[in-house]
Amino acid sequence: MHSKRMIYLLLICICSALPDMSTLETSTYESSTLETIIPSTSSPSTITTTTLTPSTSSPTTVTPSTTYPTTVTPSTTYPTTVTPSTTYPTTSTPKPNPPHPSDMNWVVVDEETNITCIVVKLSATIIIPYKTISGNVENATIAMPSNATSNGTCNFGFLDDLNTQEISLQWNSGKSSIPNVLTYVFHKNISSGNESAAEEQVFLSDIKLRLYQDSVSFPNASGEYFYAERLNSNLHSVAVNNSYRCNSQESIELNVKESGNSATIHMAHLQMEAFRTSVNDKFSTAIDCPADKVVTSDIVPIAVGCALAALVVVVLVAYLIGRRRARQRGYQSV
Repeated sequence: MHSKRMIYLLLICICSALPDMSTLETSTYESSTLETIIPSTSSPSTITTTTLTPSTSSPTTVTPSTTYPTTVTPSTTYPTTVTPSTTYPTTSTPKPNPPHPSDMNWVVVDEETNITCIVVKLSATIIIPYKTISGNVENATIAMPSNATSNGTCNFGFLDDLNTQEISLQWNSGKSSIPNVLTYVFHKNISSGNESAAEEQVFLSDIKLRLYQDSVSFPNASGEYFYAERLNSNLHSVAVNNSYRCNSQESIELNVKESGNSATIHMAHLQMEAFRTSVNDKFSTAIDCPADKVVTSDIVPIAVGCALAALVVVVLVAYLIGRRRARQRGYQSV
């Protein structure tokens, strides 16, 4: 009897639990909370607490898409280097003329008028006496190179120096930064005579020389620089708009400063003209030096003698030919 009652109670419990399982399935499907309080439908006064077992279904695993980031390679842009143009300011300092080739002239050009006021061409060799450390006097020979440069003054705008022009020929020797300088100073005046026939004359008035005594050309020299000059002279005088020319060698003595000795400058193939009014560097009509005129007078007799000798030879040959023909005619007649 007691066992039947227990079975009966067990069935009642099973039947009363069926609605709760339905609720559990619904809650699981709808993904409700893990713990839910459900009211009992059998009796309004009884509240049955049910512990819900969480669903063992595997959760949906969302695999994140592996998106590789796009690597943007920056473009390498090299900056453009703009080289600034170097603009040198214009200065009013006159520039020396370029080195003098052997087939060209040294000139002085006025910057304002562009007139070539002086033109010079020559070859020069200078014999210089100098004092050595031991007190002896030796001679040095200096040849002016053909690559010397020239500068000078025209004095067109200066009333005090209107009748004076000069040209300086410069070249370096040894280790000195100060160049050797050979300066020619020209002067212009009015020649004496009738005023109607007065003619302006141009002549070489001064020659100035400054040399650096390097150890090669001046061995054991006691000084550093050498100075010599010839002032207030009247050399190579010609009329204006004429050039002085002398192909023969001529020698001019220069006074050595602070010494009783004299230096000698030997010039050859010389041609010079000052107080010009042309923009080119072509010499005007040349006036030859007396030495060249003597050479010219010697050439003429020599040429005449050669011509007479050739004439004598021609006459002699003609005579021999004529005599031979005469003999041949005599043999034929016999």
